[in-house]
Amino acid sequence: MFDSSGFYAAVNPQYLLINGAIGIGIAADAMIATVGRFRRFERVKDALTWAAAIGLTHTVFPTIGLIGLWYAASSFPSLKAVIYGIGFLVMIWFIAEMIREVAGFDDDGTELEDDSDFLYQFLSRHSKFWAAVWAVSIDALVTGPGKTAATAQWSQIQVLGSFPLVGFVVFGLVMLSAWPAIALRRHWQENKFDNPEGLAKFTTIGSWVELGIFLYFAYLAVFETIVALGISPIINEFLIAGGLSIVTAAILIATLWERVWGHQLKEAEELLER
Repeated sequence: MFDSSGFYAAVNPQYLLINGAIGIGIAADAMIATVGRFRRFERVKDALTWAAAIGLTHTVFPTIGLIGLWYAASSFPSLKAVIYGIGFLVMIWFIAEMIREVAGFDDDGTELEDDSDFLYQFLSRHSKFWAAVWAVSIDALVTGPGKTAATAQWSQIQVLGSFPLVGFVVFGLVMLSAWPAIALRRHWQENKFDNPEGLAKFTTIGSWVELGIFLYFAYLAVFETIVALGISPIINEFLIAGGLSIVTAAILIATLWERVWGHQLKEAEELLER
């Protein structure tokens, strides 16, 4: 018989908002990567194929970590605090790496496609396309564990239902990003696009949105760890995590805005000059 309570749980606003946030957070860097690759899209099919491949990996890769740790947390309640704590550490590492990248703190000029990556080397010998997909998608593998805390109060039907919901958001946004990439290439070919500021605005805003969402899941992991230890917060942990992520993002933006903007503008200028 149909479980109406399970259906209601799967469509409540908080559940939908969390899944939407997960999808946007996962899709943000994929959208930036798609637009940034505009020069390689000689045909519409090239852009759509790339967007579909990136959408697929950015849906499947986070799911691998998410489903495994959710199962561990639900099967072994005594390990919940440890699992959510690991999720927090993963998110902090990912956020730190992201700040270094978007603000240009890496002085070695590390490229996205890392030649020292064994799997990248293997793929590049057989398919440059899938090697590039792997290089762009590898970070998505670590985002799953960081979002495990969001599933702390979910039922099995909610966890299973989140995959198509998140996948729909990711695929939709990444596929949408193919169209500005196609338009950008056409303008670039016709020498009509000489505005690196526009491209830099897109990457800068996209990076800050992604950072804010990941901050939310980092804070949520902290409070779910506290709850798992038997301490109940006075205010709903989702609201606390949301408030702290907004404050932290505002502080980071105020502190790093000029550096992030300068680095993104430089990268946009270099991309258009190639």
